Amino acid sequence: MIPSVYRSNRAAFPRVELEKYRGLWVAFAADGTRVVASGSTFEQADQQVRAAGEDPNEVIFERVPGPDDDICLGSEEFRACFNSPISTNP
Repeated sequence: MIPSVYRSNRAAFPRVELEKYRGLWVAFAADGTRVVASGSTFEQADQQVRAAGEDPNEVIFERVPGPDDDICLGSEEFRACFNSPISTNP
């Protein structure tokens, strides 16, 4: 289960910073405030986490969509894009 503190901090993670990782697997700190490691494959990201002396069970892996990926935004990302609340009422 992903902790709520991670979801909040990850949603607030600077998009400019995330641009560096387009198309890569990223290991975020458990609180979502920093990138611990990254790699072009999950295995490479996992190796980089271990090389950094971090426990792979204490990070959250996520693939950052690349420029050619079709993506479907979730509600948090959608809200961040438009900086407004999403209404569930028509």
